[in-house]
Amino acid sequence: MSCLDLLSAVRRQLAGRMLSVLLVAAALMPAHAAPRTVEVFDRPAWPALQAGLTAPAIVVFTATYCAHCPAVIAQLARDKRRLQPSAQLIAVVIDAVPGEDDARLLRDPHHHPVDRLFAFQGQAAALRHAVDPSWRGITPYVAFLHPGEAPRWVTGPPSAQDLAAWARKR
Repeated sequence: MSCLDLLSAVRRQLAGRMLSVLLVAAALMPAHAAPRTVEVFDRPAWPALQAGLTAPAIVVFTATYCAHCPAVIAQLARDKRRLQPSAQLIAVVIDAVPGEDDARLLRDPHHHPVDRLFAFQGQAAALRHAVDPSWRGITPYVAFLHPGEAPRWVTGPPSAQDLAAWARKR
């Protein structure tokens, strides 16, 4: 075997391996792209979001300073894909301003698994009260939603039982 034949064989082997690596990487990528815009979450946004539901959804109220929120969002994205693939995962950032913090929020890898991304616009305490009068601003604050039903609220990371109860309502 000449050097050229050997070099050609090595190239074919490397090309095959590179193709395998690319296929595995593509399979591990999320099924959807990260959100492209930061939507305004103002007083009318919460009732409009609930009224517009056609499938189950999970809404995570999060903050940029929340140490637990990124892991909760990542876990909910995995669980949602497994339990309710057609459901939306929505994040609402309570300490960012739409139009001002968009680039930072959209670049943040913690927001890439969500289908929609919102940021509070307006007085935070009034918005929290409009969402749930008993919410005191602790994040993550998670709403499990089904069309036409009241939200089921969880403060902190949802338990397996919380997820199972939400997924059973098909």
